[in-house]
Amino acid sequence: MFSRYAALVKNLRGVVLISPGEDVEDLVNWLVNRFKYRNLGVTPTILSRASGYFEKRLGGKPFVQVVYPIKPIQELVNVIVDSLNVDMEAAEAVVLASSYVSPIIALGREAEKMLKPLTIEDVKSKVKLDNPGWRLHLRIADYTVLDLYSWSVDHALNMWKEFSSRSFVEERMKRIKADKKRYWRLEKGDLEPWTFLYYVDLAQLIALKDLFNRVAKLGEDVAAGLAIEAAVSIKRENIPV
Repeated sequence: MFSRYAALVKNLRGVVLISPGEDVEDLVNWLVNRFKYRNLGVTPTILSRASGYFEKRLGGKPFVQVVYPIKPIQELVNVIVDSLNVDMEAAEAVVLASSYVSPIIALGREAEKMLKPLTIEDVKSKVKLDNPGWRLHLRIADYTVLDLYSWSVDHALNMWKEFSSRSFVEERMKRIKADKKRYWRLEKGDLEPWTFLYYVDLAQLIALKDLFNRVAKLGEDVAAGLAIEAAVSIKRENIPV
């Protein structure tokens, strides 16, 4: 499967998260129009539980099935589900998005709810985004992931050494707070604030909840799934009609 992973990682621009129980056909259609020439990943679990959204759109139109690059990454997802009591769809999307160096794109209210137990910080918007505004800020979310990836994965490796959980969390939060500044345009309005983006950091949650012993057994390669992630929340009330 690693050869398939290598072929996909270069052109992927996001990993989709949806709740199989929520009708998000209109949001999927909107997303397709935004990513006509870029690939979006669909995880194995979501593809098996909500295949109707994607069956005619796979193969890069714009969706592609993402795969686990190595077995320990799949085992990491199982640890996250069991230890943090979260849905498989959310845990898998976060870990694979990190592994593919891509943001998470959460479609609908239920996907947002699934994601929230894994979030660390958020970005609020006081403006109504038009399609060019969404295009810009989806690109900025991509930069968030790209710019934080190398540092946050290298930093996560500290968990395999002697480290202070407190300073570990503080250092990662400092990076997140600094990154939030790139979304300054979203402050330039007077609407009731709504959440555009969530920061997800599994490494912080592992440190805060003292779960490292379970993760350590999987080996250092799973750090690829522990980058600081950006999850864009797309709900129908926040997109152009």
